Amino acid sequence: MKWLSSRYVLPLAVITLIISLCLQCAWIRQLYLAQKKSVAIALESIVSDASRRITYQSIAKGHEKSIRFQQFFLSPEWLSLRQAFDELKVDNLRSQFHYGITNDSSVVEMRMSFLNDPKKKINHSSTAVTDGKSQREVSLQDQRDLKVMDSLVNRGLDRLGLHIARNYLLYDYSDGKLVQGKAVAKSSSAFLSGKYTYNLKFQNRYQLVIPTVTWLIVYQMRYYLISSFLMLGLTAAAFYLLIRLMKNQQLYAQARMSFTSNMTHELQTPISTIAVALESISKYHLIDEPEKLENYVNISRHELQRLQAMIEKVLKQEQMDLGKTKLQLSLFDIQSVLKQVMLSMDIQVREKNSQLILIPNDEPYFIKGDAMHIANVCYNLIDNALKYSPAQSKIEVSCSIANHELTISFKDNGQGIKEIYQQQVFERFFRIFNQDNIHNVKGSGLGLHYVKQVVELHGGRVALQSKVGKGSNFMIILPLYEEN
Repeated sequence: MKWLSSRYVLPLAVITLIISLCLQCAWIRQLYLAQKKSVAIALESIVSDASRRITYQSIAKGHEKSIRFQQFFLSPEWLSLRQAFDELKVDNLRSQFHYGITNDSSVVEMRMSFLNDPKKKINHSSTAVTDGKSQREVSLQDQRDLKVMDSLVNRGLDRLGLHIARNYLLYDYSDGKLVQGKAVAKSSSAFLSGKYTYNLKFQNRYQLVIPTVTWLIVYQMRYYLISSFLMLGLTAAAFYLLIRLMKNQQLYAQARMSFTSNMTHELQTPISTIAVALESISKYHLIDEPEKLENYVNISRHELQRLQAMIEKVLKQEQMDLGKTKLQLSLFDIQSVLKQVMLSMDIQVREKNSQLILIPNDEPYFIKGDAMHIANVCYNLIDNALKYSPAQSKIEVSCSIANHELTISFKDNGQGIKEIYQQQVFERFFRIFNQDNIHNVKGSGLGLHYVKQVVELHGGRVALQSKVGKGSNFMIILPLYEEN
């Protein structure tokens, strides 16, 4: 999709995340409101259930196992009937409640009376059975029942899984006046329960007050919130990885184009040189001039070797990437390999009027690996040092041992590498540009990537120390061979 270029991906991702966030917020808000209603119902149920249980305990003493007692006094219908009787407060209404239990039967009476003549007035009153007990005894029993009621409510609240602040108010049963606690407005509290009696003496009514239920709702919504945040996080991570992948693909495509361009130029140069040499031999009849003929033949042979070396480098890199490279392991002295590589590069060193110095050691350093690939690694690093160093430069190659590891150092006094590029130079096709975005040195961008792959196949690693203007030091660290 050419129209969906990378510059549109980031704005599209941001817009999508914002829309997702808004939708999630709207969904969470609706869920919060629904959960708030559910919490209010649960809290009301806790208070009403406590009222029903304690009332049953006060009535059913000695009859706890009676099925009919349980069916009647623990039924929601009885609770609704008693609550309606308690709530019915009108002018000139006199209500009276009585219950009695004998061996044969149980009697529950709810009596209400009011005057038909609205002009006449009677004091509103509600009475309940006292079983012949004094007012003090009734008050003490009421206090005990209140403690049990509050304990049952607190246990019910604790079962919700989160401690929440709570309080209660007491209202006089007859006139509805507040007798304990501080009056609160309904708008200032998150939850106000209904008013419930907690025994059949009908002295006071209990009301639960909870200042805030926000954290309780959040706690109950925790799994929804976690899933919502997780969804947003996964969406953001997916977009991040997608954008990063697209950028990497774009850089990789640019690198491949640069590689193709560079390799085309590199391949054209020896071909053109060979073509000119052959044309000169034919045009100027150099067969009659053996010295010139031999010179042009040597030039052609050298260019063919260079062409073959470039083709082999690409083929080896392809084999590395496909995982088809099989190492031919053998035991060898790394210093002897370094000497052979440096000897084969003598012509390039002389052309740049540079110095290639091996700092020898008296003791051999044996490693177990593929001698051909290790030699190619050394060749690549020395060749890079020659390419990126000025004329009359100095390149030092040395070996050292530390912690059962062999370090081969290739140190030059070239232009150095900026710190931001020191990790990227080992990536495939990567090459450092100058300020004008131009490669000053021709190459494929495969050499250091090949070096890193070969060294890692041998169980080692590559390190780089470099400062701009002070040269570079490429280090190959390989496990040293030791006899058991």
